[in-house]
Amino acid sequence: MEPGEVNSLGEPYDFDSIMHYARNTFSRGMFLDTILPSRDENGIRPAIGQRTRLSKGDISQARKLYRCPACGETLQESTGNFSSPGYPNGYPSYTHCVWRVSVTPGEKIVLNFTTMDLYKSSLCWYDYIEVRDGYWRKAPLLGRFCGDQVPEGLVSSESRMWIEFRSSSNWVGKGFTAVYEAVCGGEILKDQGQIQSPNYPDDYRPSKDCVWRITVSEGYNVGLSFQAFEIERHDSCAYDYLEVRDGPAESSPLIGRFCGYDRPEEVRSTSHNLWMKFVSDGTVNKAGFAANFFKEEDECSKPDNGGCEQRCVNTLGSFKCACDPGYELALDKKSCEAACGGLLSKLNGTISTPGWPKEYPPNKNCVWQVVAPTQYRISMQFESFELEGNEVCKYDFVEMRSGLSSDSKLHGKYCGTEVPEVITSQYNNMRIEFKSDNTVSKKGFKAHFFSGEASLEGPLSRIRDCIRESPE
Repeated sequence: MEPGEVNSLGEPYDFDSIMHYARNTFSRGMFLDTILPSRDENGIRPAIGQRTRLSKGDISQARKLYRCPACGETLQESTGNFSSPGYPNGYPSYTHCVWRVSVTPGEKIVLNFTTMDLYKSSLCWYDYIEVRDGYWRKAPLLGRFCGDQVPEGLVSSESRMWIEFRSSSNWVGKGFTAVYEAVCGGEILKDQGQIQSPNYPDDYRPSKDCVWRITVSEGYNVGLSFQAFEIERHDSCAYDYLEVRDGPAESSPLIGRFCGYDRPEEVRSTSHNLWMKFVSDGTVNKAGFAANFFKEEDECSKPDNGGCEQRCVNTLGSFKCACDPGYELALDKKSCEAACGGLLSKLNGTISTPGWPKEYPPNKNCVWQVVAPTQYRISMQFESFELEGNEVCKYDFVEMRSGLSSDSKLHGKYCGTEVPEVITSQYNNMRIEFKSDNTVSKKGFKAHFFSGEASLEGPLSRIRDCIRESPE
């Protein structure tokens, strides 16, 4: 390639560019060099092929290519400083400079002006500095400053900050100087948001110590739910770890100290404060964590018990109703009704419709599967029977089958008020299915089953004895 074919916008050749080929880019083997830079005046070959950051040359060429202001720059280090052109000897008139500070995602930027001497005007109309919470000129304004009063420190909400300086007067002041620092953690005063380890989802940086203090509205608790978690593993979390405490301070009760690759369980504080601390040592780095926090309410503590008929179970961000043993949730997911169906392996027992002897509820589907030992047979005798009836048992009915599946041998389909005859299974198992529609409800049924060794009279005679001996 000829020199005339390359346009570097007047910038020198940049060995450090993020787009530069590496020494072995076209090599068939990792350790075979195919590109070697010329040696510099000290006899050293410059390093090439870095992929971690934009070089100063990259930034300089991009500024020329997009006609960025002549002064100002993009600052990407974790700490730094900058000043107005010509400081302290005075800035020129009609100057326009923009500094963009960009630090590791998950960190914030603390900006402090150390000196300030600009032309002072009403509303800072002529010469001024604007600081914005973001990466462009329409990001939320943190402050507009002029005169000789040094502003209070400013903190970004995320990892970027925009600082713009303009002068349009002929009055010449010394200008300003400022320093910035990237920090992680901080006070969080809002009802919901996300917290991430520095640089997430890429590996966190070494030697980090980040503390977050979360405060939501009074009268609520803090809920914390992890979306991702990958921190250097250790049996006692001695190296890298995340610590969570139930309260506003490091002395608050410990909820847990977490590391490794398993996502921690959801966390719920007992007050409107939660304290979190992330620490990394100087060696192994992992992807870190991402977690959502939000204000959490205990709906079950309200006078109406969350609207639940029996039990209210508080969950993170919500709640659910539950029932006492022997009951199950109705269709409205709040009220409870007697449970039905199940697998029965006892030699004898009793089954009945939900709510017996009261009317059974609508829209029920109960399946009992009765299983006896091999070579046994099961007999079922109804003590009481009252279902909604018609000629083909279209609405509410009971089906009796030999076998456990819905297509096993059918003994009969029953409804109305006529008590079925005693039914004996062909095999050592029996399926009883009860269905009710959404209209008429009746008293239902109560039935006894008995298992005995296969014979003509064995199960039948023994179930009669069992019923005869049972108390009223």
